[in-house]
Amino acid sequence: MIRSKAPKIFYGGDYNPEQWPESVWQEDMKLMREAGVNLVSISIFSWALLQPNEETYDFEWLDHLLDLLAQNGIDADLATATAAQPAWLSQKYPDVLPVSADGNRISYGSRQSYCPNSPSYKRLSQALVAKMAARYKSHPALALWHINNEYACHTSICYCDNCAKAFREWLAKKYGTIEKVNEAWGTNFWSQHYYAWSEIIPPRTTSTFPNPSQVLDYKRFMSDSILECYLGERRILQSATPNVPVTTNFMGDFKPLDYFKWARDIDVIAWDSYPDPEPNTTPDWAAFNHDLMRGLKNGQPFILMEQAPNNVNWRPVNTTKRPGVMRLWSYQAMAHGADAILFFQWRQSLKGAEKFHSAVVTHTGNDQSRVFQEVAGVGRELTNLDFIVNSRIEAKIAILFDYDNWWAVENVPRPSENVNYLEQIR
Repeated sequence: MIRSKAPKIFYGGDYNPEQWPESVWQEDMKLMREAGVNLVSISIFSWALLQPNEETYDFEWLDHLLDLLAQNGIDADLATATAAQPAWLSQKYPDVLPVSADGNRISYGSRQSYCPNSPSYKRLSQALVAKMAARYKSHPALALWHINNEYACHTSICYCDNCAKAFREWLAKKYGTIEKVNEAWGTNFWSQHYYAWSEIIPPRTTSTFPNPSQVLDYKRFMSDSILECYLGERRILQSATPNVPVTTNFMGDFKPLDYFKWARDIDVIAWDSYPDPEPNTTPDWAAFNHDLMRGLKNGQPFILMEQAPNNVNWRPVNTTKRPGVMRLWSYQAMAHGADAILFFQWRQSLKGAEKFHSAVVTHTGNDQSRVFQEVAGVGRELTNLDFIVNSRIEAKIAILFDYDNWWAVENVPRPSENVNYLEQIR
C-alpha cells in the first residue's frame, strides 16, 4: 500500500514542526519512537514558508526535517503544501480568490481560499510541486505523496468568471450543442432558453429557485474542476516518482465531491474520521464511512489519515474522549480495512486556529499526559498486528451509494426537505 521495506501497520500523524524551533524537533523524534510512530505527514500547510515570493524557494528546513526523519527510521507522507496559498500570491493574482454566489470575492487569511479554475493558482501550485518532486524523489524518508489537503472542505464551489468560462467548456464537451443543453435543462419553462454559449452563467444568487438541472450540472462541474487540480499535481509526481504512491485525504460522506470518480486516480484511499465522542450520538457514523471509503477501490485497504487523539476544536461543544475511546475507534478502523492509523496532530499548536485541537503531545510538552500514554499503548500493540496488513474484507451485502443521486434528491425545489439521503442510506 505505502512504499516500505516491510509490511507493517503505519502509525503516526500530522507533524507541523515549523511551528517550533529546531531544538524541539529532536525531542519530537525521541517521543515519536516512544509512541511507536513510523509515519508522519509533513508540509501540508507550508507553502508560504517554502516559497516566500514568486521567484524564490526555500527548502532548507524541509531538507533538514526529512533527513531527521530518515535518521530516526520514520517515513514521510510528504504533502505538496498547496492547500493554502501565501498572502503574496493572493495579492499579486487576485483571480486566485473564489467568488461567492452573490458576487463577493472571498478574502485570504484562512486556508483553502482559492478557485480551482484560476490559471494563476494552477500554474503556481504545479510549479511548487515540480520543485518538490525533483528535490525529494530519491529521499529515503519518502514513502507517500500527499496532494493538497481535504479538498473542498472550505471552498467547494466558486462562481467567478473563470469558472463561468470553464463551465461553458464543460457543458460543450458533455452535450455537444447548446440545443441539447436546453433540452436537458428544460429551459423552455420560465423563459430560460439559451441561444448562445456566452449566455450561460453559473447558478448565482437569483430572485427565487434556480434551474435545478443547471445546479446539478454545476455540482458535477465543480467536482470535476477540483479533481483536475489534483490530477495536475498527480501527473507531475507520477512522472518524477512512478513507484511512490499518491493520495489525498477524503472526508467520508462529504457531499461536494464524487469520491468514486476521484478514486480512479488515487493509489490508496485515505480519509479523516472525526466521530462525535458525546454519548448517545450516532455510533454507526464511523462504521458507515469506513465501509464507504473501503468500497471506493473495491475493498483495497485504506489509510485513516486523521483522527483526534482527544477533543476537536470546531464543534459547538468539544467533548473530551473518554479513556479507551481512541483505542476503540482505532481498532474499529482496522477491523473495517485500515492499514494505517494517524492523528491530527502530533504536537499541539501554541497559536493559530487549531491551538485548542487535541494532539498526541499536549501543551504540557512531555509524555506524561493520559493522551500520550494511550497513544503509546496502542503503538506497542500494533507491533504485534503486522499479519493483518493487506487483509481484505469480503462483504456479503452491498449498499448502492451514488453522488449524482444524492445531489439530485436534495436539490431544490423538492417534494420535502425532510428527505435526507444519508439517513436513508445508513
